[in-house]
Amino acid sequence: MGLLFALLGIHVPWGTTVSEPPLLITLAFLTAILAVHLLRRRRPLTTLGVGVLIALAEALTTGGSGLGMLIVVSDLAYAAALYSRSRVMDVAAFACTALAVVSVGVFAVIWFTDDVEAVTRLGRGVVLGSLIIVPVILASSIWYGRMVRYPRLEAERQRERADTIAQAAAALRQDAVTRERLELSRELHDVIAGHLSAIAMQSAAALERRDGTDPVALRRSLALVRTSSLDALADMRTMIDVLRGDQSADDLAQAPDRLTAESVRRAVEVARANGLEVKVRAPDDAALAEVPAQTSIVGLRTLVEGLTNTAKHAPGASVRVEVSLPPGALSVTLSNPLPTATASSALAGSGGVGLVGLAERARLVGGDLVAGPDGPDWRTALTVPTPVSPATPAVVTAGGAS
Repeated sequence: MGLLFALLGIHVPWGTTVSEPPLLITLAFLTAILAVHLLRRRRPLTTLGVGVLIALAEALTTGGSGLGMLIVVSDLAYAAALYSRSRVMDVAAFACTALAVVSVGVFAVIWFTDDVEAVTRLGRGVVLGSLIIVPVILASSIWYGRMVRYPRLEAERQRERADTIAQAAAALRQDAVTRERLELSRELHDVIAGHLSAIAMQSAAALERRDGTDPVALRRSLALVRTSSLDALADMRTMIDVLRGDQSADDLAQAPDRLTAESVRRAVEVARANGLEVKVRAPDDAALAEVPAQTSIVGLRTLVEGLTNTAKHAPGASVRVEVSLPPGALSVTLSNPLPTATASSALAGSGGVGLVGLAERARLVGGDLVAGPDGPDWRTALTVPTPVSPATPAVVTAGGAS
């Protein structure tokens, strides 16, 4: 469009001379500013500054500015306002607006005071160019560019904010998965430790029966050793998968075992095979299914660890196990007569990481684990708050050592 106006010869004089400048000179200046115009996106402020200098050079050389030159300069001002992140354009917008207002005011004063001689002395081109055309063109171009830029900036901020929120959410999810894996690895460590303890006790019992006086009991001990070994291997693979991150969220939710009628039965079966007389009182699966997963896991680990400790420190003892759901809580209680001599505290568990670790886990889920002498008995009691509100009738299972 600038070239078109140049070819048409549309020219704004800046002085009293009205003659048109040579076309070649006008085209030369216009070509120079159009070359600069190509860089308006990459260097908006630089191209605007160079463009203004080229326009001034044309005005000084030819005594005026072609309309094409003014159009290109206005587009450079628009591009600078649109693409520049600098605050300079905000200042320029207000400065050009103020200059345009003052210029229009000066022109109005000159016009309405009929000071035609002043206009003649200044030159009509100077008055129109410096007082009205240039400030108004620059101010309108800059303001329009800023108006277009602000919605784009807001959209960009919204995208950045959304990206930040998405990254934070992903980091939180990853952190939650990492914590879950660490928690499950701790649980599986205790499960495996329980299996190994059962293997140690059953193999010791098998060695005592190696003379063949009780082949049925020997066979049962060896069968339990095999079962515990296979369970330990399976749990070890699960723990490795958990730590390597090979399991999905559903797999993580399924391991380790929860407190169910079946898991209670298996724990009691192993305890009885270890020589304990166990009497159990526990709710059915429908009631236990309402217990949150982490609370249920802690309840089962307390039961298994308590039975394992009793088999270690009070072999052959009679153990009373009660799993109950009082309003808003899960309760797991084990009690057995104190042995004649307690060489070590049951709280030391397996190498100091048994009931001590369970007590810490109970605290993490908002519960409390107490283990210690209670009159003539040793009592281990876990209480954890749960969303379960109604008291649930218990199913009584009683039995002694086989």
